[in-house]
Amino acid sequence: MIFLYHINGIVEEIIDDQAIPISIQEKKPVEALLAMAKSYPEEWIVWCHSENKEQLNTKEFPELVHHKRRMLSYGDTAFPFLSPAIGYVEDSPFLKINKSKTFPTWCMSSAVGAIHASVITAIGTSITSTRGFDYFLNSLAKKGQSAGLLCYHEPLLLHSAPKEKTVAKASVSLQYIFTKEHFKASWLFFLFMCHVRYEKKFPLIACLYASLFVKNNHTGFDMTTIPIQSTKERSEKFEIDVIIPTLGRKMYLYDVLQDFSKQTVVPQKIIIVEQNPDLESNSELDYLTAEQWPFLIEHQFIHQTGACNARNKALKKTTADWIFLFDDDNRFDATLLERIAKAIKETGTHCLNMSYLQKGEVEKYKTYKQWETFGSGCSVVHRDIINNALFDMALEHGYGEDVDFGVQIRNLGYDVIYAPHIQILHLKAPIGGFRSLPTFPWNEDKVLPKPAPQILYHRIKNTTTQQLRGYKWVLFLKYYFRQQIKNPFSYISYFKKAWNKSDYWAKKLPLDG
Repeated sequence: MIFLYHINGIVEEIIDDQAIPISIQEKKPVEALLAMAKSYPEEWIVWCHSENKEQLNTKEFPELVHHKRRMLSYGDTAFPFLSPAIGYVEDSPFLKINKSKTFPTWCMSSAVGAIHASVITAIGTSITSTRGFDYFLNSLAKKGQSAGLLCYHEPLLLHSAPKEKTVAKASVSLQYIFTKEHFKASWLFFLFMCHVRYEKKFPLIACLYASLFVKNNHTGFDMTTIPIQSTKERSEKFEIDVIIPTLGRKMYLYDVLQDFSKQTVVPQKIIIVEQNPDLESNSELDYLTAEQWPFLIEHQFIHQTGACNARNKALKKTTADWIFLFDDDNRFDATLLERIAKAIKETGTHCLNMSYLQKGEVEKYKTYKQWETFGSGCSVVHRDIINNALFDMALEHGYGEDVDFGVQIRNLGYDVIYAPHIQILHLKAPIGGFRSLPTFPWNEDKVLPKPAPQILYHRIKNTTTQQLRGYKWVLFLKYYFRQQIKNPFSYISYFKKAWNKSDYWAKKLPLDG
């Protein structure tokens, strides 16, 4: 492990983990980082502002850097290098950071951080090194994340918060340059509009400069050459429970159980919550007891419909270390659980999402990556998560309950890792399913809420102020071309009423509470 200490944009000292000086001639941190990676390709490189040197928590490093494709940093999340305005154009869960926990994000800081030399080598010349250390780190993480680099805000790097004067801030001009380089060109003007509308700023020169003189830099780099092999210790025995909510899909569920019975690693228990709103109805799943299964089946038949309620009931019945959240219309091969166990060991993750494609769809990703969402029908989660998270009943019968669950996972200090090579076929059965068509109190309103109140509830709960404002404008612009009111002034008036109606109902969720 090599340590690079810098101050005022200049390298002050480079030493190894025995405090022996290393001779690197470059004086700027970015150039020094590139040179270090070339000279020491198998080393971890730690950068640290000299003011934070005494706070380095080196005892935690072996646990934090448990595989080569991790990038860590710790800065003041209240004052990130790129201002919160980046939320106007970035719609992901990686901006609203839980500052006290390990949290997946591409927002990096020069205050302190760590990266493996092989990652620096892999980027080649795809990232500019002329706009400062913080710009370089944020650009590397932003581009690397989509290629399979796992990037984190990591408070354990220091014994206490980084000193305020060690946290750099991007100028407005740099914010626009970053937007032009890393997002579609149209977002540049969207950012300008939001600056004018919400922050009373008029950065026209910065916007025009970035538009005319900065090139889009979407050139990616290959992370697949860097293996992921976590050094975290795991229990050799892989025990897993499966939970499945179901409604009206008797034969689809039967096929799912058959597939699980053929697994090379058999689940410990499968928990099925069957729903039927007819109070006079009985279970139709006769084969649960009529046939022999190589795993325990716990079956609960209820008359209350809803995916959130059904999953929560099932989760409370689990006992294994790992829980597979599953749907009743999936198909998969006999090695699914075996490959999941291997992937968990390789990544050291507490949450794994599998590729969940319908027939004819093609998987576009090639390697593990940080996932922006969460799939409630194709995910394996550790008990440490299940003990502290449930599906939010405010989102019952709506949309976003799985995305919200993913945010809960991240706020607990874990990450959602996507494994594209482990594939489950989602039949998307045309009948049955665990969602029913509910009647909401706003269905009879003269002006229907837009967006759905559950969606706005999720947005208010889980995104930054800037992200919510950006979402509102995107919805405003997209919806205009899908609805009947073409007079722009009439449409503005209508949209305000629809948004306010959604906001009204979102604040009343859950409806039964």
